[in-house]
Amino acid sequence: MDEKINKQEKDFSSNFLTRTTIREANHHLQMLHQHNQELEQIVGKQKEELKHKDLIYVELFKAKQLLENHCQQLKILLDDRTRRLQVFERKERLFRETIELKPAIESLLDVLNTFEKEDSILSSTSMQSLQTVNQKKNMNVVHKTDTV
Repeated sequence: MDEKINKQEKDFSSNFLTRTTIREANHHLQMLHQHNQELEQIVGKQKEELKHKDLIYVELFKAKQLLENHCQQLKILLDDRTRRLQVFERKERLFRETIELKPAIESLLDVLNTFEKEDSILSSTSMQSLQTVNQKKNMNVVHKTDTV
């Protein structure tokens, strides 16, 4: 009889362990399933965030390209204006030097004008003298022909 009781107790405890183990296993499976769903939700959110960040990245990349193009255009414009500025600076330097030399140039022009006036006066007196001499020669020629 003792053996029968022991056997029943073992069967009972075996059934009890089996039911407890099954309950624990079911509970554990439910927890795993719940955790799996939570992880899937997290992965879904991360996918959405990644898509959103990819869109932002594409927009930023396009904006960066536009800014680079704009910077390139500004650089070309700056180079052009720098070249023009250098030309203007050279012209300004020449103009300034001309202004500094203006008194000397005016003085030189005065001297040249004076020489030109004197030369024209000399030329006109020389011409008059030549005309007078020529007239006298012509007169002499006329007189000589008359005497012959």
